[in-house]
Amino acid sequence: MPTNRFCPRLSWRSGAWVWGLWLGLLVLPLRARAEISPDVRRYLLSINRLIEDLAYERALEQIARAKKVSKGPEDDVAVSLYEGVTLAELSQGRQEEADAAFQAALFLNPDAKLPLTVSPKLRKRFEAVRQKVLKELASRGERPDALKMDVPESPQPVVRAPVVSAAPVAEVATEGSSLRERAWMPAVVGGVLAVGGGVMWFLASKEQGKLDGPSEDIRTEKDARAVASRTRSLQSVGVG
Repeated sequence: MPTNRFCPRLSWRSGAWVWGLWLGLLVLPLRARAEISPDVRRYLLSINRLIEDLAYERALEQIARAKKVSKGPEDDVAVSLYEGVTLAELSQGRQEEADAAFQAALFLNPDAKLPLTVSPKLRKRFEAVRQKVLKELASRGERPDALKMDVPESPQPVVRAPVVSAAPVAEVATEGSSLRERAWMPAVVGGVLAVGGGVMWFLASKEQGKLDGPSEDIRTEKDARAVASRTRSLQSVGVG
């Protein structure tokens, strides 16, 4: 099996991203696969096999051939992304070349995503390159979205639905709340009065009980008249 003469073997993550590359080629959305030409797709499958065998130099040779049969920006973006990943895994000394490949893809499509699973470190580096590309495009006054538009479409009239003010609804809700408040307030007041009346009636009954039989509070006729007066007063408050 071919070996890499520039760097040590990949760590534990090599198997994960190789299988991610293979699955990425197979489960691409139909639209995305349709945008990549058949010739380039065959080269990408070959590149996947070489990467699986750790034959990075031969993979780069296939990438160079894939560039020659590219049919458009979609092919260029896909090939450049694979080139960037291959260079990044090939050797730590070729990181600048990997960044250049990522830039080539991102300038064509700033929203491009890596088509295979990579290490968190490499993904972070890729996102850093994306931010650099976006910053450069902004300094030129170019919008990334405009790069994807081949033929500008004529603006269509926008039909807006009439805006219904929400003020009447709020007013009705407020009025309803006021009515409810006015409805339950008499009930609460009535309940309080009923409780108070019951207490007064109880006290009046207690005072009247003193008149029905012997009581320590009634020793003279004056005391009896005072108790009778308090009883009538409490009964009047309780009923009223």
